[in-house]
Amino acid sequence: MTQRPVHSSMQPSIPAPAPFLRPTRALATVALMAGLTACGGGGSDSAVPAPPPPPPAPATTALKTTVVDGALEKAVVCLDKNSNGLCDAGEPTATTDAAGNATLNVPNEDLGKYAVLAMVGTDAIDADTGPVKTAFTLKAPADTTALVSPLTTLVETQRANTGSSTTDAAAAVQAQLGLSGSPMADFTQDSSADGKLAATLARLIVVTTQVQRNDTSGALGVDGKPLTTGQIDSVINIRLLQQLQTLATAVQDNPSLADPNTSMADKQASMETTARQVADASGLTAANVGVVAAAQAQTTTPEATTPTETSSLRWFSFTNASNFYIRAFEASAAQNTPDANGKRHFTEYRERVVNDVESPWMRPQVYWTGSAWFSCPTDFVHEVSNIGSTGETESLYCNAMRSRAKQSVRDISGLKMADIVSEIRSSPLLDSADGSFADWGPQPSQLPANATWPSGSTLAYRTVTDLGGTEYYLGNNANRATIPPANDPNNPDGNVWHSASLAEFVAWNAGDFASNVSTAQVHGNNARVLVTRRDYLKPDGSSAYKRYMVGFEPGGELRARFYECEGDTSQNRNATLFINGVSTCKVILVSNYSISAVGDAKVLRFSAEPTQLNVSNFQNYRLFVERGGITYLGYRDKQMVSYQQRLNKVAAEALLASLGLN
Repeated sequence: MTQRPVHSSMQPSIPAPAPFLRPTRALATVALMAGLTACGGGGSDSAVPAPPPPPPAPATTALKTTVVDGALEKAVVCLDKNSNGLCDAGEPTATTDAAGNATLNVPNEDLGKYAVLAMVGTDAIDADTGPVKTAFTLKAPADTTALVSPLTTLVETQRANTGSSTTDAAAAVQAQLGLSGSPMADFTQDSSADGKLAATLARLIVVTTQVQRNDTSGALGVDGKPLTTGQIDSVINIRLLQQLQTLATAVQDNPSLADPNTSMADKQASMETTARQVADASGLTAANVGVVAAAQAQTTTPEATTPTETSSLRWFSFTNASNFYIRAFEASAAQNTPDANGKRHFTEYRERVVNDVESPWMRPQVYWTGSAWFSCPTDFVHEVSNIGSTGETESLYCNAMRSRAKQSVRDISGLKMADIVSEIRSSPLLDSADGSFADWGPQPSQLPANATWPSGSTLAYRTVTDLGGTEYYLGNNANRATIPPANDPNNPDGNVWHSASLAEFVAWNAGDFASNVSTAQVHGNNARVLVTRRDYLKPDGSSAYKRYMVGFEPGGELRARFYECEGDTSQNRNATLFINGVSTCKVILVSNYSISAVGDAKVLRFSAEPTQLNVSNFQNYRLFVERGGITYLGYRDKQMVSYQQRLNKVAAEALLASLGLN
């Protein structure tokens, strides 16, 4: 097997120089005395000059803010000037009143520069649920400080970790949670069903955070030193960002939480059960929180000034030398030389081997670039901007998908190979494309016991924001929207079904089938339009699964009904949506839809979709795209955050060689 090049142009960060040493007060006094003696001073008649007046106090502005889950009393609020998640001495600080209000006297020069932090201790009181039993923190972006809440906390986490604006970060959180209003709004003042949904989600975020605070109590960093609560809270918030869809769906799955007429106090027991399930799903523990904290603490290194050939290993799964998968990005020295627009270029490399047989990689997505539908070839050359001193870069993938990334780099030269692989695998964060890092690479025991990384080996940590908005469809046969023969409409044999135009597809799937659905309509391929299916846990902890479908209303109103049906897990999941002979299908959303021309295609888009449709790593809206008379399942991506751990070329080649892949 030939050597597989893999890369990164990152270099280890250079330690900052030691701080300049200043003389102590005693030495300064001796110097002053010596100076006076040398000048003949010291007589009783000598005049001593008056000390200079103290500098005037800096001008300040009264910065008013309100802290809520319910209104939070006795929360300590501050301007977090060093971004450590703690209210430190010297930072403008205040304490909230019974309505959650506080005023910070902020030096004018600091206005709009730093996030506002609220430390909610066990002496605090929540107006909705009473005394706080487990401490937690909340925060708000520097440019939007009027409200500090669990939702603004996630917006600030999104903004800080992705380099996006507060506006973009708020839009991303809003879309992921399925909110109709802004997450920066005060939901405690909104008595509508949407306001109560936002309040319920906010409360679930707090209770989940409290559960994870307890789960990670006493956590140590990778250096063996205790982590601060600020470091732990930062990791909890980062993981919650990837669970927004899980949080939203958990509320919808629980009748008590979803009921807008149930008080927050009465929801508390269900909150605690659901929060435990969400926390368990996060995979975050005292044993691995330090891995994420260490990644956050790494410094950023700008690109090398001299372009060279590079590779970076984004993903690697390994069973043995006959069964493995590699995903890497590669660039020649010429591709790493910025063009006239300051852009560099790279290609993607994937190799999947199953039982010693390589499976050819085909990219099924067909992207709308803004001017044409583009079937992106596997050897396509993508573009990316330079990584600057802040570690930020932007890329354009397949002429369609835009993303922003922040990167920091760790020098792993000389460290044990098995130890670093263990760290990578223990990360609770997710790569949106490839999933859980628990599946990354080989088992550490498969590596040579004493193998170390060679000089020049680095591990890059990347926080990637897929900016969303990209529309595409899956052009393979499995994703065609088909209908049965007209003379045999209930035939469950998908082999006799045929491709349909968009008009034929909508006409076949017209009508309401919730109240009087028949076995034939939901059996196998006759399940109208299957949008997705998912496993979930009931409030009692038992497993179940749900199936989602959509039907189009006949006539000219262009409306669609989304249905949620609970399957009987004791039977084939594709075979029935009946429990004890009764259909479980119900309408959960009525939405308008539109059909418009996009290039040489027709695209059907829904004006709204149920939150429950997105529970996987990929977060997107559903489309149906007709090209050449054939309708395909399509998507429009939401903005979302992904995490990557990449080995550079030196490290990747050493790892592959140690496993016999050279």
